[in-house]
Amino acid sequence: MTAGIGTSASPSGDSPALARLREAVGWRGPERIDVVERRHLADYRRAMDLDPEGVEVPPTICACFLSEPPPMPAAEAYGLGWINGGDRFEYVGPRLTLGDELRSRLQFTAVREKRGRSGSLAILTFVTDFVRPDGLPAVRHIGTRIRR
Repeated sequence: MTAGIGTSASPSGDSPALARLREAVGWRGPERIDVVERRHLADYRRAMDLDPEGVEVPPTICACFLSEPPPMPAAEAYGLGWINGGDRFEYVGPRLTLGDELRSRLQFTAVREKRGRSGSLAILTFVTDFVRPDGLPAVRHIGTRIRR
């Protein structure tokens, strides 16, 4: 077994660490409030090889507003660290503009375990909805993080 993963199985056959993750589905992180600022947008656009003077705000700028790694206590008992398994950002409302204030709160939505030659991995899914102060949704982030 991989370090950090318990050796005793629960009645469902899960290790104690995986059982704890399954019980944590639905956990929500603390709320964040972030603002799409000109300086950050210019830096982000430059990093994406876009004109830094442009004002179009890609939904992926919300990656700058994620708490990484997710501050989820239940995950700490499984494995030794985090691996980014991928991200998807999609507009679910009107496009972002400079000055937009966004509220967000990460939610843990699913976990599955994969076993391979090098041991076990917990594959965790998180959803973060970025919402304007008036309650209108703006961007949804679906992220996969792996504990190994």
